[in-house]
Amino acid sequence: MVDYIELTKVLHNDNVFLENLQHDASYQSGWDKYLLPGCRDLDVWYKPTASLIRIKGSFAYFYKGHNFSFSEQEFVEAINVINGILNIDLYDAVVDCFEFGTIIQVDNLPKYYIQNHREKPKSGLYKYDNPKDKGNFRRWESAKIRLKMYDAGKNIKTKQGQNMRQIIQAEGWNPEGNYLKLEVHYKKPEVCLNRGRRMLLADLVNPNYNKNFRSDLYNQYKRIMPMGKIKIPNNKKDLSTSNLLLMTLADAKLDEGNTFQEVKRMLFDKVNSIPEEGLTNADKKARKRQISSLMGKIHVCGESKWDLSEQLKAALKLEELVPP
Repeated sequence: MVDYIELTKVLHNDNVFLENLQHDASYQSGWDKYLLPGCRDLDVWYKPTASLIRIKGSFAYFYKGHNFSFSEQEFVEAINVINGILNIDLYDAVVDCFEFGTIIQVDNLPKYYIQNHREKPKSGLYKYDNPKDKGNFRRWESAKIRLKMYDAGKNIKTKQGQNMRQIIQAEGWNPEGNYLKLEVHYKKPEVCLNRGRRMLLADLVNPNYNKNFRSDLYNQYKRIMPMGKIKIPNNKKDLSTSNLLLMTLADAKLDEGNTFQEVKRMLFDKVNSIPEEGLTNADKKARKRQISSLMGKIHVCGESKWDLSEQLKAALKLEELVPP
């Protein structure tokens, strides 16, 4: 679904209605800022000397008061409402940036999925965390996109009042469920999605473009990778401090692309590199036996339990995009 969006329209003999908007500020640059009232206000910037109007905000929040769900039909309805209020046609407005995302219901707490994803090497993405988010939100940045992953359920509980929560619950939200949102903010949508040609608002409601948005969201997700291929033991005896330290090291090395045997060889090489005044040959053999024993208690899963690939495919209905 499309969420936040910024549009710019050149006015050609358009008679813009601003009477129903709240004037917020005027600037020496010639821009006037207005607020377009809805469930959540949209920012409307108007520069009469240049015949320009800009719209900024979340059409989902404007139209429904939340972004837990926002169908393509509701997106069109929201656009038409705004067109009616302003007495203009926004479908030929240029899309400066926008967000496209989906919500997935997951088995574990969303923060575990968030904390167990990292950018792939050479992906061009850079991870940013804010300690205030306490692991419930993470973003990856590049020059063209911002990839966001966050706890959608917690977002509702902390930002919505009781009445709106009931409305969202009627649309399918379970307050006891775990909901993870994956979203791409396209800083340069024309470059990412339209081969350098500017995108219009009409493109965002075009079903063919929507297929591209779904495919690209999946491809953007594949630029990051799920971590944690080590199976955590249920037996407390296998969770000693030494076991935990070795599991953490092995997990990190596996995420870097090493095999389990390569991790073991790396540890053996470290033992062998210690001079005899530190460890005798007998000592080294003893340490290697201890390492082998500890690593024998570590079990590697074929795939990470945090991998969202299949769930994301289902949520985005990507099977519909595959030709028969």
